[in-house]
Amino acid sequence: MQRTQPRDDEQPEFYTVGQLAELLQLTPMTIYRMVRRGELACHAIGRIKRFRRGDVETFLENSRQPASQTRLN
Repeated sequence: MQRTQPRDDEQPEFYTVGQLAELLQLTPMTIYRMVRRGELACHAIGRIKRFRRGDVETFLENSRQPASQTRLN
């Protein structure tokens, strides 16, 4: 089976730990901890973890904090 690389203008369907850490500006260890705590869904193939783009988007939507409203005097 031939592996195809996504074009520059396409987002991959799955991310590796390293790709996701870079995308979210976190360390790979933080990604592993989030998986272990059940905060972030992943697909495990043996010891390898892969993260579906839709699961990452759902995680980001659920962790979104509303902007604080500041009063200007």
